[in-house]
Amino acid sequence: MTDTIPGIIVGAFLVLFGAGLIQLHRTSWFNHQHDADISDNDLKFFAKQYRRRMQTSSLLILIGFLIVIGDAPYMPWKTYPALFGVYWGGILLIAFWVILSAMGDMSASRVRSTAMIARIQDQQRLLEKQIMDLKNKKQNSDEKQSSPEEEQKQ
Repeated sequence: MTDTIPGIIVGAFLVLFGAGLIQLHRTSWFNHQHDADISDNDLKFFAKQYRRRMQTSSLLILIGFLIVIGDAPYMPWKTYPALFGVYWGGILLIAFWVILSAMGDMSASRVRSTAMIARIQDQQRLLEKQIMDLKNKKQNSDEKQSSPEEEQKQ
């Protein structure tokens, strides 16, 4: 029985962690769906992100349960060692898929944020140009107004 305690602890941690992440994803997705200022493209991005993150979090829960089951004393690992290899190999494949999914989500988020930063920088340059144009117009109009006054003084 004492051999199963680490498996139970790790499995329970993964189940609770995955469940907490699912709750966070659901809350975030609910907020995005009810945001009136969000564009259709952003909503599509968030829908895909929600699906990716829910899949990853659900697989974490599955891995947690599989660890607890696989570490149980009633599993016939001594009788069927090949089954042991297949079972834990399957868990490793699922864990690898979770890692790939997380990397894909990070990559998609990075691409989106890079595009958004570029768009913001373009808007900033445009606004700076407009400010310079307004300053130049104001300066030109001030010079034109001061020119007739200088002529009258002479």
